[in-house]
Amino acid sequence: MTTAPALIELLNDEVDSLELAELTTAQIEPVADVAAPAAVPAKVLLEDVDPSELIFTRNVRKAELTPDFVGSIKENGLYQPIIATPHEDGIAIILGNRRAKGSIEAGRTVDVIVRNDLSAEEARIIAQLIENMHREDMRESEIANAYAQLSIELGLDADQIATRVAQDPKRVRASIALAAMPKTARSAVDDGALTLEDAELIAEFEGDPKAYKRLLDTIERGGKLDWALKNERRKAATAVLRQEATQTLKAAGVRMVGEPYGFSWKGSKEVGLDRLADADGVVLTPESHKSCPGNAAFFDESASGDLKATFLCRDPHQYGHQVSGSYSFLSPAEKAAKAAAEQADRERREALAIAEEIRHEFIQELCRSKKVPKGMTKRVLGMLYTLGSDETSPEALAFLKAPGADDRSARYGRFIGRMAEARLPLALLATVAVGGERAVRKAVSGWGDKPTAVAWFEFLTAYGYELNEPEVELLAELRAKIAEAEARAAAKAAEEAARQAAAEAEEDEEECEDEYEEEDEEAPELLAEDQAHEGQEAAPNGHLAVVMGNDPEDRDDEDSAEQAEEAEELDWEARYPEINEPVAA
Repeated sequence: MTTAPALIELLNDEVDSLELAELTTAQIEPVADVAAPAAVPAKVLLEDVDPSELIFTRNVRKAELTPDFVGSIKENGLYQPIIATPHEDGIAIILGNRRAKGSIEAGRTVDVIVRNDLSAEEARIIAQLIENMHREDMRESEIANAYAQLSIELGLDADQIATRVAQDPKRVRASIALAAMPKTARSAVDDGALTLEDAELIAEFEGDPKAYKRLLDTIERGGKLDWALKNERRKAATAVLRQEATQTLKAAGVRMVGEPYGFSWKGSKEVGLDRLADADGVVLTPESHKSCPGNAAFFDESASGDLKATFLCRDPHQYGHQVSGSYSFLSPAEKAAKAAAEQADRERREALAIAEEIRHEFIQELCRSKKVPKGMTKRVLGMLYTLGSDETSPEALAFLKAPGADDRSARYGRFIGRMAEARLPLALLATVAVGGERAVRKAVSGWGDKPTAVAWFEFLTAYGYELNEPEVELLAELRAKIAEAEARAAAKAAEEAARQAAAEAEEDEEECEDEYEEEDEEAPELLAEDQAHEGQEAAPNGHLAVVMGNDPEDRDDEDSAEQAEEAEELDWEARYPEINEPVAA
C-alpha cells in the first residue's frame, strides 16, 4: 500500500506549471499519424511506452528515487505523461527523467507526449527548469547550472533566458556568474553565507585572476566580503591611475621599472634622485636628470595617499653622480677591491699575530732577567697609572712562567714570594704588560687608546725589542692617526678661540658704544660746571699736590723703593742658597 507522503511526492513531481499545461493541452494524435505527409502535428501522444526505450537527457537536478516514490508509481502509475521530443536515436525526454526512472524501477509503462515544435536541448532545459525551480529544495547552484547550459550550449543571453523562464534579468546574470565560480562560492550561496548579489559583484573581477582568487579566498576563510570588494576596487582604480601615469611618463622618455630590491633600505644599486647630485654637487631633479641614461621611475605601492612616481638613477656611479648618505651597493670592481682589502687585512692580522708571539717571548725573557734593567722601575711605575695592573691574568703568569694549575692569585703570590726583592719590579712589569698587550690588540682592531699602544711599543724598544715589519707598519699607522687627531683638535681649538675672540670684540664694541652714549648725556652738565668756575683763580698745582700728599716727585721715589724691595723678595735662591741642597732622609 502506497503511503500518503509518496502520493504527495508523486503529485509534486507532476508540477502543473504554465509551460507544462501548454505542453499537455495541445491537440494529441496517435503516433501512426506522425508519418502523414500533409503536416507533422505539434504534439503526439504515445501510450503505454516502455520507459527503458526512451533517451534520458541530463537533468538540472539529480534524479533521486525513494522507495515510497517507486511504490506509488508501481501501484498507481503516472498521473501525467512524460514530455519528449524527437531525437536522431529515438525519443528524448524533456520532462520526467525522474518519473521515467521510477517507472522502470516499478515495471510500469508510461504515456509520452512527443513535442515536435521545440529543439530537444532547448525544450529539455527550459521545461526542466520550469518544472523544478519553484521547488523549495531547489538550490541556487542548480538553477545557475541550468542558466549556464542555456547560455553556453544554446547561445542565449541573460535577457533571453529571463524571458523564457519569467525571471528578473539581473538575477539571471547573477546566477550565470555563480555557475562559473568554484565550488567554494557555489556552496556558500547554497548555504546562505553568500548572496547572489555578492556573487555578481565578485564576477566583476573575473578579468583579474589575482583579485578574483583573493575574493574567493576571503569567502573560503569566512572573511568580510564587503571590505575585500572595496579593497579590490581601490586596487583596480589605482591600477588605472598607474597605467595612465605610466603612459604619460613613457611619453616623456622616462623608463618605468619595478621597485628595485633593497631600495627602501638603501641596499640597491639604484638610488632615488633625492639622494643624488651631479659632479658639481648640484642636487638632481627629474628635469635635470632626464638626459641621463640611467633615468627611471617606479610607483611605490606601499606609500599612503595619491599614487606618485619615485624617480631614480639605475647606476649612479657609472653615470658620475654623487650619492649622499649610505650606499652599500658595490659594483663588480668595487666588490673585487673590497675582497682584496679584506684579504690584505686578514694577512696583516695573521702577520701581527705571529709578531705578537715573538713579542710575548721577549716579554717573558725580560720578566725573567737576572736583574732589573737600569731605569725600568721608574718607567714601569709610570706606566702602571696608564695601563693598570692585572696579576690574576693568565698572560701575567705566562710572562713570569709561573707554573701550576691552582688559583691564579695564589700562584702569583707564591711566585713573587720566592723572588728576590731586587727583582720584584719584574713581577710588576708582567702585570703591566697585560695592559700594554691589550692596548695593542685594540689598536689592531681599529679602536682603543692609540697613544697607549704607541707608548708600550716605545717601552719595549727602549729595552732592546726589535720591531717586526708588520709592527713597524702598525706603529707608523698609529702615529699618523694620532697626528691627524691632534691636528683636528688644534684646528677645532683655533676655531673656538677665533669664535671667542670675535665674541669678545663684539662685546667690547657694545661697551664702547654704551660709554659714548653716557658721555654725550654728561656733556651739558660738565659744560655748566666749567662755566660756573670761570674767572676763579686756580690754586697752584704743586702746592695742592703737597697738601694732599700727592707730590709727583715723592711718588716716583716711593715707586722705586717698592720695586727694589719686590726684586729682593723674589730672589729666593740668592737670599737662601741652602734651598738647592738635597734634603737628607
